[in-house]
Amino acid sequence: MDSIQTLVQSTSGEPIVFPNLLKLSFSCWHYLESNCKPTTNITGAFPRLQSMYLNMDYPFKDDTLFRGTSNTLEYLSMNVNTDVIEMAQKYKVFGGNKYPNLRAFRIKNINTRLMRPGAPSKAATKFALSVSSKLEILAVEDIAMEATIVPSIVEHGHMSSLQLLAIPDAFLTLSHIVVLLEQTPMLTDLHCHYTGVGTLFECVEDDQLPVVFAQKYAPLSNNFRVLQLGHWGNTDIAVVARCAMLMVIACPRFTYASVSSHLREKMR
Repeated sequence: MDSIQTLVQSTSGEPIVFPNLLKLSFSCWHYLESNCKPTTNITGAFPRLQSMYLNMDYPFKDDTLFRGTSNTLEYLSMNVNTDVIEMAQKYKVFGGNKYPNLRAFRIKNINTRLMRPGAPSKAATKFALSVSSKLEILAVEDIAMEATIVPSIVEHGHMSSLQLLAIPDAFLTLSHIVVLLEQTPMLTDLHCHYTGVGTLFECVEDDQLPVVFAQKYAPLSNNFRVLQLGHWGNTDIAVVARCAMLMVIACPRFTYASVSSHLREKMR
C-alpha cells in the first residue's frame, strides 16, 4: 500500500500529477489493510481520468483518488465494504450529480467479512444510487441484495438513462420487474434472481396470467430486450419460463432470455 501512496505524493510530501492519464487500474486478489495516510495537499492527481478500475480494497482512508475527477470520469469499477461507503459519505465523494459524465458504475464485494451485519443490502443500494443520475450501466455483484433495491430506485426517481441493470444477487418477482420497467424506460437488459409472480399477480390464476398481463401492461417497455435470470433453491423451472413468456407479451422488442448454469443443470 505504501507504493500507492508514493504514486500521488513524493517522499518529501509534494503532490504528483498525471495530467494526461485517462485510465487507472489497481488489482489485488487478497485483502490488504490500507495504511495510506490521508492527504491534504492533493487536489487532483488525475485531472483527465475517464476510467477507474479498483479491483482491490480502496487503498486510502480519504477521497484522494477521486479528487479532481468529477467532470471527467465516465466509468468506475470498485470493490466496496463498510469502510469505503462511510469514507464516501464523510468526504461527500458522490451525490448532488457531482459526476455528470459518469455512465457506468460497477461495485463488488470481494471481502464479505468487511461488510458489517445489516449493512450489505441497504448500504450498498444507497451507495450505488448516490453516484450519478445519468448512469447507463449499473452492476452490483457479490452483495446479498434484497428486493428493496426496486423501491429504492423508484424513490431515487431519476434513473431515466439506465440501460443495463445487473443485480445478480437480488431476488426479484415479476411484480418487481414490472415496477422497475415502468420507472426505467430506457432499460434494455436486466440480470437478477427470479422468485415468482409477486404481490401484483398473486390472485391471478396461472392460465389467466398472460391475458391479464397483456391487458394491463402491454406495452410495458419499448426498449427492454434481454432478461438473464438466476435460480436459487427450489424455484420451479416453469415459473422462470413463464416470466420470459410474459416479457415477450408485454415488451415488443424482447428477444433474449437466459438462465443460470445452475438452472440449466436442473433442466437436464
